[in-house]
Formats: sequence, C-alpha cells, structure tokens
Amino acid sequence: MVPSPLKPLAKAIYHRLFRLHLRVRLWCADRVGMPVLDVPLPPAILRYRATESLSVPLFLKVGQGCANLVQRHVSGMGIDFANVRRVLDFGCGCGRTIRWFLRDCGDVEFHGVDADTDAVDWCDTHLRPGHFLAIAPDPPLPYAAEYFDVVYCISVFTHLNESMQDIWFTELRRVLKPGGVLLLTVYGKAAASELDAEEVSMLRSSGFVHKRSPKLKGLVPDWYQTSWHSREYILDRLSAGFEEVRYSIIPDGLQDVVVARKSGCG
Repeated sequence: MVPSPLKPLAKAIYHRLFRLHLRVRLWCADRVGMPVLDVPLPPAILRYRATESLSVPLFLKVGQGCANLVQRHVSGMGIDFANVRRVLDFGCGCGRTIRWFLRDCGDVEFHGVDADTDAVDWCDTHLRPGHFLAIAPDPPLPYAAEYFDVVYCISVFTHLNESMQDIWFTELRRVLKPGGVLLLTVYGKAAASELDAEEVSMLRSSGFVHKRSPKLKGLVPDWYQTSWHSREYILDRLSAGFEEVRYSIIPDGLQDVVVARKSGCG
C-alpha cells in the first residue's frame, strides 16, 4: 500500500498541536496552588522534563521511590550510604531524586550535574546543602579522578545514543573511586511495548534502539531522545570497564536497575 502524502503532514500538525497544548498546561500548572512542603517544588516545565507528567504527587512519589531504590541496590553491593563521603547524581534534572537524599543523609556530600542549565540553576538555589553544576552534553566532568564513592544515573542512559553512552561510561568510571559503585537504569521488557515490529527486531538482533520523539521537539535537546537496551547488551557494555555487574528486573516498573563496581585496582 502506498502511504498517503497527507500522513506526514497530519503527523507534523499533531505534534505541533501537542506541543502547543502542553505549553498551555505548563502555564496553568504554575498558577494553581502548590502544596506546602519542606523543600520547594520546581516549576512545571522542569517537572515535566523529569517525568513527562504534571502530577505533583507522582513527581514526589517517583523521586522518593528512586532514592529508596538507589540505596537498596547500592547496599546490595556492600556499600552503606552512612559510610560514604561523596555521591554523584549524574543527570539530576530538577532534583527529583537527590532532594530525598539531602533530607535524609545529611552527613554525605551530594553532588548533582545535568546539561539542563535551568534545572541546575533551580537546584543550586533551592536544594541545599547539595552541590550542583551544569555540564556539557559530552565529557569531561569537572571532578578529579576517583572523586566519588557512588554515582547513580536515574533515567539517563534511557535517553542517550550509543556513542554518547559509551563515552559517559568511561568518564563515570574515571570519577569513581576503586571499589566504588555505578548504578543506572534502563528500559525493561514492559517498556518495549512502545516499539514497533521493526524496532523490536532491531532490539533483539543488536541489543540497542535509539528513537526520536517528534512531539517533544523544542522541549528537550535533539540529542536527548529515547533508548532501549537488551539485558545482554548492557551487561556486555559495562563489563568492559567494570566488574561485578548485576542486572535487576523491577517487576512493577518500566525501568530495570544495573549496578557495577569499579575494580579495586583503579
């Protein structure tokens, strides 16, 4: 069947209307009453970039759940947050996860970095005593080698293309102390339902799919799209630079957890 010449035009109109409608919703969300919290809420556009939702309860619930997940899986690697010195939230966004650590782990030095300068500026103003820096999309990070005990990346490698993720794996290993732990999340089987038959086939054969979202054009950077990994692919990729790589399926979530330890030899 020959595709209708009107189909691309219809898609373009739909995506443009979606973005316009979203901007109106964002404008309205910032003008309704917000709950009184110990830590302020970021503006609607920053929350949307983190969750693709304007729901305040969802933003808080997911953030706290992510913080609990990080602690649980890092502890499973033999590292107690009470005994670490520095932790890096790589891709901190507007602080959805780190806000809970800053509340509950006062003796640990928490750092957050992101390429979203608006989100970093907001965190730097409102999330104390955290340390926040805006970074370029590409390495290096502005830290010395072996600076952090733990680096966690929530829903970051689910958005990077293959070349970007590889250079960031190398850089994150550099800033980890020997014996330190890297934690990241990847889309699991449940999220693969968003792929069409050709993309599912690609995921099975190559282990990696990177897909652009036309409807989010102008709302997120062009290089920040959506990526899917197979379990075998991500384990193989990380095993090249880390040891004791573990993959944990999260039964009730769209993303699974991968943890890896940097060799004790540096």
